[in-house]
Amino acid sequence: MKIVKLRGRFRPRPIFRIFVLSFFTLAFNIWGSFCFDGVDEASKPVMEEARRRIERIRKGTFSITFVDESGAPVTASARIRLVRHQFQFGANLSPVLRLPSDHPARRVALEVIDELFSLVRVGHFWSIEEPKRGGPLNWAPTDEEVEWALAHHKQMRYHCVIYNMYYAVPKWYKQIKSEEAWWPLIEKRIRDVASKYGRIIYEYDIINEMIMNLKWADKHNPLFPTLADPKNAAKILNIADKYLPQAKLVMLETHLCTLKNPHYRKVYKYYRQVIEEGAPVDVIGFQGHFYGGGRMPISRGHPQAGEGAFTMKVISDCLDNLAALGKPIHITEYNPPSRMKKRQGPQPRLMDKEIAAWTVNYYTLIFSKPYIHQLTRWFVVDGCGGNAIDGGLVTVEGKKKPNYYALKKLLKSTWNTKWQGRLEGGRVKLRAFFGEYEASVSGYRPVKFNLYSHMPRRVVVHLTKR
Repeated sequence: MKIVKLRGRFRPRPIFRIFVLSFFTLAFNIWGSFCFDGVDEASKPVMEEARRRIERIRKGTFSITFVDESGAPVTASARIRLVRHQFQFGANLSPVLRLPSDHPARRVALEVIDELFSLVRVGHFWSIEEPKRGGPLNWAPTDEEVEWALAHHKQMRYHCVIYNMYYAVPKWYKQIKSEEAWWPLIEKRIRDVASKYGRIIYEYDIINEMIMNLKWADKHNPLFPTLADPKNAAKILNIADKYLPQAKLVMLETHLCTLKNPHYRKVYKYYRQVIEEGAPVDVIGFQGHFYGGGRMPISRGHPQAGEGAFTMKVISDCLDNLAALGKPIHITEYNPPSRMKKRQGPQPRLMDKEIAAWTVNYYTLIFSKPYIHQLTRWFVVDGCGGNAIDGGLVTVEGKKKPNYYALKKLLKSTWNTKWQGRLEGGRVKLRAFFGEYEASVSGYRPVKFNLYSHMPRRVVVHLTKR
């Protein structure tokens, strides 16, 4: 047989190029069809109902009348836009401001927070704010956050007041020799925070991770009144209510929200017992950290929390169970499915495209629940503020991720209300998301007004001449 040697560059025939292109296109489409977004077959009706419910519970039909200084209706061209939702979409400001001023992600992350979120987490642990027992209090880091929030017209939630964990409890904790000696110090801590911020911050995470970190607390700081005891939790919340009577008081825990998760069942029982103690709990906080476990694929579930732990149906069922306690719920520290910094070796993960799609579905589910009033994400920058390597909207290099673009579209386009036209007799009828609005009417100064769920559906807006 004669062997033919090929000379020069191999040039595939057009039919070969078409075959290769078709193969990769097919492979991409197959991968795309199996892209995990949290919506399995059981979750599809849940999400369909979620979208319908959003239209019912997050919107209202308003008749708005614009009047001049004399009270006469104004006939003019106008534009109306939603400034921020009544529902609180929040972000964790603290770790972003802690980044060095020249960090490549800092400026971008602050811009993203300002653009997308109406609420920010501020505040620092007892260990930071009282570094020396009885010494000068260190409010500087929290003051910086509060100043930024006020300058950018953000609502605030303080995190957190009491937390018995090695990085949060005062460094001088070993000086305290009895449980009885801790109680006046706990009251002083609450009083200090209330005296400093009680007039400008109206929501406080009073106790945090009462069960999750019990092992460390029992071993290393056993004289501290155990937060796992509902009676102690109720006592602390009652002290907080004395000094922060107008604020929302939150207790919060963590782990995956599934009915099969034994940790969740402990948390539910604990919350119920605290409420039964008569504690002035205004809000049940559930953190909403979603981390994979072991080697189990995220699309399959979690070794402890069970099959389908990251699906919207399983999450929805658990949230509805938590709502049976009869308190409003805030998702206080959300991150999408992510790997963890502190774990070694291979970990289950999602691709950026999957995280973006999962995020949209999770936000949609949460926004559809009438008993949930806040969703705060913990990571704006990947891994900044905790363990979520994949949890941010911005990379550590300062690049906006698909997660950011998907969330921006959801919050600023899908869930937005805009109107432009001519006011006849000063009136416009508007089906609108509940929230704060701004109107620009020809010949008049821009004006802000509220369209909230609890308000009458007939609203009068007073204008001032330019």
